Amino acid sequence: MKKFFAVLVSSVLISTVGFYVLLERYVGCADHWVSGYFTNARVPMFTGFLTLGSFLLTLQTGIIQRLKEAYESTDHARKIRQLRDKGKEVRYYGSLERVGIALSTNVILALTTSLSQMTLGFVQTNWSTAICVGLGFTTIALVVYLTVQLVLAHHQWFKKIEAEKSPESNRS
Repeated sequence: MKKFFAVLVSSVLISTVGFYVLLERYVGCADHWVSGYFTNARVPMFTGFLTLGSFLLTLQTGIIQRLKEAYESTDHARKIRQLRDKGKEVRYYGSLERVGIALSTNVILALTTSLSQMTLGFVQTNWSTAICVGLGFTTIALVVYLTVQLVLAHHQWFKKIEAEKSPESNRS
C-alpha cells in the first residue's frame, strides 16, 4: 500500500510541477491560461469532482460487498492456499482491501480536488492554477486505475457466478 500512496503523491507533484513549468515556459500564454482556468474551468471542475466524489462515496459499500462474493469461491481459496504453500504472506481478502482503499482514496482525492477549486482556485497565480489542475489530472488518473481494478474484480465475480450456474455444478 505504501507503493500506491507513493505513486499517488508523485503523480500530484509531477502533474503540478509539469503544468507549472508549462505555464512558466510559455510566459506569453501563462496569463491567458490562468485567466481561462479561472473563468471557464474552475466552477465545472468543482461541480464535476464534487459529483464524482459523492457518487463514489455512495457506491463504495455496495461495490465492495458485491465484489466480496467473488472471493468466496473454491478457485480463490485454492489460489490463496497455493501462494501460502510457496511461503508468501497473503491475506484472503487482501486484494479486495486494496480495491477498497483505492476507492476510499479516490473519494477523498475527488472531494479534495473539488475543494481546491473553490479555495486555492480563487488565487490567480501560476502555482495555484498548477496545483488545482494537477490535482484534477491525478484524480482522473486514479479513476482510470480504479476502473481497471474494478473491471478485473468484476471479471472474477462473473466467473464465480457463471461457475455456480453451469450444468456441472447443478448435478452435484
